[in-house]
Amino acid sequence: MSQRPSISLTAQCSCNSVSVTVDGDVRSMLLCGCNDCQRATGAGHSSTFIVSASALEISGNTKSFTRPADSGATFTRHFCPECGTIIYGQSSRAGDLRLVPVGLFAGQNDWFAASRLIFCESHPAWDSLGEDLPQVAGYGDGT
Repeated sequence: MSQRPSISLTAQCSCNSVSVTVDGDVRSMLLCGCNDCQRATGAGHSSTFIVSASALEISGNTKSFTRPADSGATFTRHFCPECGTIIYGQSSRAGDLRLVPVGLFAGQNDWFAASRLIFCESHPAWDSLGEDLPQVAGYGDGT
């Protein structure tokens, strides 16, 4: 997908304690095969889109967990403390950006088209993806 969409969507976590509104331009759409994303999603990859922090509005309480990332940065995942739904992530390398799981917007995410798979070296072979998707060994250039 060569054009990046501008979206205005609202979703809730599984227990409806946290509401998420995204209103703005999608900066990037990607899949991540790092080991942490595999643990967080229970799948072979995560599917996320990146927006500016100012495009994201959160209502309700979240908890966070911070860890060293495979990229060498510090990565913080924010989630609902009641049901565990991941709300967004942020990297110390890009403090003004937010990584939002596209599945949070189930039923409203037909605009999503990943541009690449990052951390492809740890992506498991059993998790089939489109053959034409570029694969990047590490974090990539962030676009």
